[in-house]
Amino acid sequence: MKKIKGLSFENKAFYLFLCVHLIVWTAVGLIRTVLPTDALEGIYWGGLHDFGTPKHPPFAGWITYLCYSLFKTDFSIYLLSQAFIVGGFYYIYKLGKIFLDKNRAMLSVILMEGCWVYSYITGYYGFNPDVILLFLLPLLTYVFYQCVTRSKTFDWIALGLIAGICFLNKYQTALIIIPMFIWTTMFKKEVFKNKMFYISVLISFLIFLPHLLWMIKYDFFPLMYFEEELGGFSIFSHIQAPIWLLIIQLSTIAGCLLMFFCLKCRQKSPFEIIKNPEKEKVWFLLLFYFFPLLFTVIMVAISGASRFRWGFEFIYLSTIMLFYFFPTKQITTDDFKFSLKFAYIAMFITFLSLGGLLAIEKNYRSRYPVQKIYSDLNKIWSSQYKTPLKYFGGYIEWTLPLTVYGKEHQQIILDTNGYKNPWIDKKDLKQSGILIIGRKEEDIYNDTQKSCPYLDENYVITPQPYSFEVENAFGQKRQYDIFYHIVPPQNK
Repeated sequence: MKKIKGLSFENKAFYLFLCVHLIVWTAVGLIRTVLPTDALEGIYWGGLHDFGTPKHPPFAGWITYLCYSLFKTDFSIYLLSQAFIVGGFYYIYKLGKIFLDKNRAMLSVILMEGCWVYSYITGYYGFNPDVILLFLLPLLTYVFYQCVTRSKTFDWIALGLIAGICFLNKYQTALIIIPMFIWTTMFKKEVFKNKMFYISVLISFLIFLPHLLWMIKYDFFPLMYFEEELGGFSIFSHIQAPIWLLIIQLSTIAGCLLMFFCLKCRQKSPFEIIKNPEKEKVWFLLLFYFFPLLFTVIMVAISGASRFRWGFEFIYLSTIMLFYFFPTKQITTDDFKFSLKFAYIAMFITFLSLGGLLAIEKNYRSRYPVQKIYSDLNKIWSSQYKTPLKYFGGYIEWTLPLTVYGKEHQQIILDTNGYKNPWIDKKDLKQSGILIIGRKEEDIYNDTQKSCPYLDENYVITPQPYSFEVENAFGQKRQYDIFYHIVPPQNK
């Protein structure tokens, strides 16, 4: 208690800010009636207890499933998401103290409230591998710096564990590992003579190895998702896509830039680049910030893919770089209060924007009437067959909520997007039957053929219409007209 009482105003305000951020962005998700698709995917894939998914390594799924299984509430997932965000903030602060004084390090975090990746995006998409990286990458970067500067055994073991978990979460971790190697080669070559470096690499590899073996077993089929993300674009897209990516990336930190600019103006501090910077620190910041961005821009330019969410997880050094390369005057308590107020205003505006959107929208992604649809489809099935409905197929954004929120939680999803389904027992599928859901009649024909290749060529597919209504927070409704088809159980 004495330690808490002894904290400066800046420290107390900083920790209060972290708590407020946690509460506000946890609460905004509760406006939804169903979890975001990414979180539902994580729960479903984690429940398969396997070492891979159709899109990513398994770590995010495991964490999401574990959290939801323990607490069985949507609230727990939103809280988990923001716990990771606040954890990321803490290690941005720790990184900031390497390059800046304590007050500027705290402001580096507070100004991040102007970056809508940490608020709007996480509030809308819930919990996914990108959110996990918003915590793991600052942690990984901080531990790496500790390793190469003080070289303690514990630091090297921690680095191996964290790097392995990062790779087990998302392959893009490589875009941080490469700058680590380049910077070490430039300034810390003695690290390569340290046996703990190799032990750390071994630990990381051993953590990732089960997923690698899983990938080999299934012919690296998750890479099909990445391949599809990169394909099928026009020649003009190769020019347009990287430009838009840079614009979107700049927009993500626009709020941070505005708050920093206002602070400089308040201080009447000239906009000058740092004089006599430390070469090691300059290259550290430049490599860790710009290498992932440059690589992503090149990849988008080559592929023509308009994937503007790519690279968001690598912007965690943005505000640290602002304070380091464009020094301010000494931060006074009044300066700190000024920036803090600005951050709360940004939080309030973004909260109203996202909260208002989630409240008024009549979109199945956020207000899906799960229980009604689940009940209706089960009644349709049970009116024809005595065996329970076990398999759903078709449009995954409509089948995921049914299997996560369904009363029995027994449904297995057959993904018909062209991905492999190693969790599906084809013999059991044939014997159990499947209910296919699609947006259009042609979707039913395509998805049925993909789901049940064993069907006789004379089998008649008969899409049946089904309608449901989505109601927003103000009672306004929107009707969705979709189709379903039942492939009956076959004992032969």
